[in-house]
Amino acid sequence: MKSKTDRSFCTRGHLEIIQKRTIEAAIVFMLLYPIAAVYAATPWLNVDGNKIKDPAGNVVVLRGVSLIDLGHLEGWQGGAFEMIDRLTDMNDTQGAYTGWYPKVIRIPIIPPEESVGWPYRWDPDDDSFYNDLLRPVVDYCKSKDAYVIIDWHYIANTYDHNETTIQFWEYMAPRFAGDSHVMFELFNEPINDINGDWIFNSNDTTDWLSVRTDMQRWINIVRTHAPNNLILVAGAFYSQVIGPAAAYPLTGSNIVMVSHIYPGHWCDSYWSSSYQNQITTCATVYPVIMTEWGFSQSNHPPGDLLHGTITEYGQPLADFREQYGIGNAAWCASYNWGPPMFWTNWTLRCGEGEMGCFTKDKLYEKRNDDQPQWLDGDLTHDNKVDTNDLHEFCEVWWLENDCDETAGVDLNGDCIINFYEFSLLARNWLEGVQ
Repeated sequence: MKSKTDRSFCTRGHLEIIQKRTIEAAIVFMLLYPIAAVYAATPWLNVDGNKIKDPAGNVVVLRGVSLIDLGHLEGWQGGAFEMIDRLTDMNDTQGAYTGWYPKVIRIPIIPPEESVGWPYRWDPDDDSFYNDLLRPVVDYCKSKDAYVIIDWHYIANTYDHNETTIQFWEYMAPRFAGDSHVMFELFNEPINDINGDWIFNSNDTTDWLSVRTDMQRWINIVRTHAPNNLILVAGAFYSQVIGPAAAYPLTGSNIVMVSHIYPGHWCDSYWSSSYQNQITTCATVYPVIMTEWGFSQSNHPPGDLLHGTITEYGQPLADFREQYGIGNAAWCASYNWGPPMFWTNWTLRCGEGEMGCFTKDKLYEKRNDDQPQWLDGDLTHDNKVDTNDLHEFCEVWWLENDCDETAGVDLNGDCIINFYEFSLLARNWLEGVQ
């Protein structure tokens, strides 16, 4: 229960005076009180140049895990809620550290024509998949302080699936337009090898331009419904050709490029530098997030694309990502989709040739790095500090002194909302207002 402490500083008759003097108060209180950052859950993110940033202007790097197809997971592997609980279990002692710290969870949705016979699959003419499965899972991720990537999981030429992709995003974009924690991955892995000549040659640009044509059409559709959500765009040839996007960019805001890199790419002595160059070139213009990476020796034999180790692939790739500020979602949280993170009893695969404990440990090590935060004073979490926040500060929080109640609003750890918090609200007055 909120305390009945006298709130005379913020009585209704004073609100207009307080509003007029908020900016002046900022100057005074910034001199009296040190400014401290507070990390929060899932504010809106935006793209600024080649970086993802939070409302306070801090660079954000999202690190997490990819699920398998949502319908398959729900029907045959225990369900998404149980999986999300595993991936956010703060008491899990497997690996070198205790606890899971994913900041993003990727949710693939395989198109209905490719998931025939599955117990749960998306149907544009039936809202049950959205109402009974997708929306509850997306909301559950938010309750775990995790962002969500909704991934339209085609592995195909974009131009062969233009209409179904339009249909999907016409359906999804308006339904998640108001969710600050939701991002849209437009098309999982385009192929678009236009000349049939593989990759890393003079036709890479042609391949990218083919992908770009369709991606731009889908971006425009999403933006008519959802002006703010981050949009993730893959490149040609299974999202390994993304370098040409730097010279031939897309039109629009809040666009992030996608890369997928597996051991067969990274460890190839001849082509490895070319794969890396695609990413670093793209990263000069766009933020990049690696929405698939992973490895396993026990499930994949030598020479297989997914056969790898921590030493040769996992750690060097992690170092590469951190060097360039590249986010990631490890593929995948499963025991039989590959490369898998779990054994059939849902214990993590650990050791030099397995990615389960390695993924968990990497997330732990970066748990406090590049995390998003709300603007100080944005009490209504609408990405701006204005009269709505001032009203809530005065009517709800002024002089509240219950430590449990004030968690997340108390910005200096003294369990009371007073002039310190007011000074930060004043400092950011009208920040973020469009």
